Amino acid sequence: MRSHLRGHVLSLSVTLGAVGLGTAIASAVRTQIDDAWGYSAYDPVPLNIAVAVFFSAMGVLVTWHKPGNVLGWTMLAIAAWAGVGVLLTVLTGASGSPVLMWVQSWLWAPPIWAVTTLLPMIYPDGRLPSRRWWWAVALTAAGTVVYCVGLAFEDADFVGRRTVENPLAHPPVATPLLAVGEYLLLGATILAVAGLVGRWLRASGVHRRRITLLLCAFGFGAVQAVVRDSISGQLPPVLDRGLEVLAFALVPLAIAVAVTRDRLYDLDQAVRRAIVGVASAGTVFGCYLGGYALLAAVLPSSVLAVGVVGALLFPVTLLLVRRVRSLLWGRRVDVVELAVGLGNRMRDQLDSTEVPAVVCEQLVRSLRLRMARLDLETESGLRRLAQVGSMDRSGGATPTPFELWYRGVRVGQLMVLPSDGHPYVDERMAQALASLADQVAPVVAALRLDEELLRSREQVVTAREEERSRLSRELHDNVGPTLAGTRMQIEAVRPLLPADFGGVGLMDRAMRGIDDALRTLRRVVHGLRPPELDALGLSGALRELAVFLSGPSLKVEATLPPELAPLSKPVEVAAYRIVAEALTNVVRHAQATRAEITVTLDDGRLAVQVSDDGVGVPAGAGKHGMGMRFMAQRAREIEGEFSYESGDGGTAVRAVLPAITPGDRG
Repeated sequence: MRSHLRGHVLSLSVTLGAVGLGTAIASAVRTQIDDAWGYSAYDPVPLNIAVAVFFSAMGVLVTWHKPGNVLGWTMLAIAAWAGVGVLLTVLTGASGSPVLMWVQSWLWAPPIWAVTTLLPMIYPDGRLPSRRWWWAVALTAAGTVVYCVGLAFEDADFVGRRTVENPLAHPPVATPLLAVGEYLLLGATILAVAGLVGRWLRASGVHRRRITLLLCAFGFGAVQAVVRDSISGQLPPVLDRGLEVLAFALVPLAIAVAVTRDRLYDLDQAVRRAIVGVASAGTVFGCYLGGYALLAAVLPSSVLAVGVVGALLFPVTLLLVRRVRSLLWGRRVDVVELAVGLGNRMRDQLDSTEVPAVVCEQLVRSLRLRMARLDLETESGLRRLAQVGSMDRSGGATPTPFELWYRGVRVGQLMVLPSDGHPYVDERMAQALASLADQVAPVVAALRLDEELLRSREQVVTAREEERSRLSRELHDNVGPTLAGTRMQIEAVRPLLPADFGGVGLMDRAMRGIDDALRTLRRVVHGLRPPELDALGLSGALRELAVFLSGPSLKVEATLPPELAPLSKPVEVAAYRIVAEALTNVVRHAQATRAEITVTLDDGRLAVQVSDDGVGVPAGAGKHGMGMRFMAQRAREIEGEFSYESGDGGTAVRAVLPAITPGDRG
């Protein structure tokens, strides 16, 4: 039932559009056959033809996709009425009928006034601003009726090839009615435009731009009307009528821009391309006719005018068509230029981890986007790599995702918010971003491989620490006591031997060898995993380390939380080793009198810092010094971060580590 009703609605829409377009074409053809363009009775014919053609096309497009939108039906009614009115005007000139003359004398007015009154009242959503505006609609209807009645009794002759008089002419009735009707309609026009201005003031972003376009069209119409009225009779007829036609043609053009660039009525791409094509073709046609009309009025020969117009047609119309297409589709995006700029920025980055931020920054700056974000595809879903801009600036706009594929594998996603004033990413921008996504995908794929390599390395580090911990326990609990027990047995036997026993020296050497083995074992055990970590925990081990390294020339202080649980074993070892290495550097090189260990645990991240008041780190030590490289490697192995700051006031070494490594989570 609903589809059947929609079919009837669409049939009515096409019928009204066909009436407007067909009558306009028939009127133009008949006027050309009669060669009647120069007669004063045909002065309004170009305007009515333009209104019928442009409004019928836009009305059909709107009602086809939005049957419930009153604006589309209003444009169709305006087009059909204007088309019938202009056809009656042409038939009056062809037949000389007084009846047709009387009908056409007042029939042309309603659609023209509807463009300036009703249309701005219901733009862009097809609804009045509020119920209180119905009295403005009633004022428009009353003014139209009064004005049309005045035209019906006006004492004005139809001057064409045949002069036809109004059979019902009655000036005493017509004159006051025309004055009252015109004032009422001018008041309704002012109210309608004021209401549109009010909507503009309350709107923002793309909604404001939609209304701005129509306000500009009405502004041009008002200016040209004042200018033409102030210098009436001084402009060439072609220019005089051309300004009037242009003023009314700008109204559907403003709606066309809103439809194509801002998807006002959610028309699909094919329809919007059709609108752009029709507008471009109309621009070419208008350039030719307008150029011919102007030159024919100046040059002595029409043949010469045709030749000059033909010579100028291509370069002039090419420029105008480009302007029209740019107006309808939006700003053209030079993909090559953007790609080159992006490539240059990426090439200058030494660290691949900085590339995502550079990509987002370049896109936002070059395309004036509100936001650009790069996400990496991981086993647990998308993870943000970089973002420039904020989703808080969306203003109702829809973020557009672009998937990143590399060698058949989805490696990530590029998410963007269109520039200010745009609710979506248009076709040109989408094509440019899709092309750039293909270029960025290999970089994101490389980062993905880096992360997989890092994850594998973390697993190796976790397994290594577990094995070291096991070996440390075995050596400490089994080998160490065995050696110590053996030494005690040898030491207990030695006093029982005779003084002249020849093996006493060998036993003494065996005891010294066992002592050396025990010292070596302690070093190995400490190297595998400091026993203090198991006995005292990280906080206790670091306090003991601070006490051990403090002396007369260097005081080491520790600011530590009482407990640091839960921490994985690789993190504990990494934190301890980094602090130990940093303090070793302070003792050997810093010439400091004071050093401080600071440890904090916040939001699953362990931060350790060692600062001193020494002479600072020499230039290049961060890249070439073994100690700095050792600490940085320790941090990176478990997906941590390492940094240091150095100056005349001393050095601060800082590492931020995950409390639980990914290997322990898995």
